[in-house]
Amino acid sequence: MTLNRRALLATAGAGGLMAGSSAVVRAQTGPTIGAALYQLVTGYSQWPHHRTGTSEGRETVDWFEAQLRERGATTSRWSYGYDRYDWRVSVTADGRPIDGLPLFYEGVGELATDAPFVRPVTLTNNFDTSDLEQALAEAKGSDLRLAVFLTFGRFGNLPPRPALIGVNVDPDKPSSGLPTVLVSGVHLDAMASGTVTAAISAKRVADRSQNVIGRWGSGDGAPLVITTPLTGWFTCAGERGTGIAVALELARAFAAEMPVAVIATTGHELENYGIRQQLKAGLGFAPRAVIHIGASLAAGWFAPGSSALQLFPGRLASANRPLEGDLLAALKAASFQPVPRFFGEAKEWTAHLPEATPLLSFAGSFPLFHTPQDTPEAATSPALLQTVFVAVRDAVKAVLV
Repeated sequence: MTLNRRALLATAGAGGLMAGSSAVVRAQTGPTIGAALYQLVTGYSQWPHHRTGTSEGRETVDWFEAQLRERGATTSRWSYGYDRYDWRVSVTADGRPIDGLPLFYEGVGELATDAPFVRPVTLTNNFDTSDLEQALAEAKGSDLRLAVFLTFGRFGNLPPRPALIGVNVDPDKPSSGLPTVLVSGVHLDAMASGTVTAAISAKRVADRSQNVIGRWGSGDGAPLVITTPLTGWFTCAGERGTGIAVALELARAFAAEMPVAVIATTGHELENYGIRQQLKAGLGFAPRAVIHIGASLAAGWFAPGSSALQLFPGRLASANRPLEGDLLAALKAASFQPVPRFFGEAKEWTAHLPEATPLLSFAGSFPLFHTPQDTPEAATSPALLQTVFVAVRDAVKAVLV
């Protein structure tokens, strides 16, 4: 049985304040902002995935641009070329179909086998690929022509959780050449005791994608840049949706006081491909500051022994300014962990910003990260979103002083 992408995943301008002046932001922080943010998360999550180059990914871009315009922004798009991975996969255990996702770009061509290389892999924090890379080396060293990896996620001292986990891959990175399919570790026993078949049809297709830019202001001053990714492997409610919702409302709030630019990127799951290309080409303006809203901004979890959804502790904040005073207080108010390193797309910004330009970044993971189970009701709530919105708003004010 061959599953297409939709069926496979259905289950599962600038003028304003002078640089250096303090910002007084009139933002809605009453009891309704959390509900409004949650509505944005559910709007973003209407698609089963948001992958770059797919119809769902393009619809996501259209939806976000419409949200910018509703908030008074002038919008444009920035286009870049890349190789899209076009694929179909099928995996069965004793004849029973199993949902699968290829490891993008790892192999091309058409192949079917009843003797794949099968191995469980553990992705620490649902993104560390060290065990996967070891498994690839083992599979490449065998005489088998197709690999099936059963994925598990591990967080801290918690036991590994079986889930189908998407893995970010750079289209330009050399691959093993061995077609590889990922399936949830929940199928480990079935694959260990039964007959496994796997098939893949995959090719690289030259394509183009677009980042979205929204601008508020007359164009005379350096804008506050708020940047967030739009694309991802699955529904991405907690991973992407919470950050997208907060970014939109932050932009509206700060645009009342200063020029603002929003840069929303595609190609994030392709190792930040969209923002890498745009920064390499040049923005055409100098930001007053850059606020990177990365993964899992207001993502929650049910801690062991708790029946209440709460903010996951593996959510990080970084800045090229001292993490102290009002900035540190704002971060702690939403349980962000201050760290000295930048992650995600913020790493790309560090190579292109003058040291004097403030950079504030939020990133992180949580147990539903990169899985089909990352849905609004499982990943966040109006209360969590409101807490995070206020904290991020106050953190931005602190770095602008």
